[in-house]
Amino acid sequence: MELYLIRHTAPAVASGVCYGQTDVPLAETAEQDIQAALAPLPRFERIYSSPAQRCSRLAKVLAQRDACDVTLAPELQELHFGHWEQLPWARIPREHSDPWAADTWNLAPPGGETEQALWTRVASWYRTALSPTASRCAIVAHGGSLRVLRCLILGLPVEDRWSWTLKWGEHARFERP
Repeated sequence: MELYLIRHTAPAVASGVCYGQTDVPLAETAEQDIQAALAPLPRFERIYSSPAQRCSRLAKVLAQRDACDVTLAPELQELHFGHWEQLPWARIPREHSDPWAADTWNLAPPGGETEQALWTRVASWYRTALSPTASRCAIVAHGGSLRVLRCLILGLPVEDRWSWTLKWGEHARFERP
């Protein structure tokens, strides 16, 4: 099975703001950004997307182009930053953010989740959700969940999750064994 991991297009968020699972709108250039993201992509039989509008909007346009279904998967959401959501990173006290940044795998922002929890939910979805009959699928999601998926697809350890990223609207193709 061919899997295309596709990162959502740019959101309308001020630089330096923590937004994780907050359903922020897309940038004013969304329509052009979506068309640019779609241009190099092949046709898909199945599309999966985070429910956040910054992902689902791209997924729905892609599904309409390819005359296929979109399955919204909450498990593909970005890391939940809890009480830090929508705060400028500069307003989060360093005595709270520094310990978290030193161990994001085991520590969660207040009211949020650890990277281990993100990994667990994405891995659970990956093991069970993909259609076995589709030969080419698209997954439209966020930087964090896409990093996890890449590691799972390639059989990489969790420590490799930060060695790769996609830019807004960028995609990467993988073969699922």
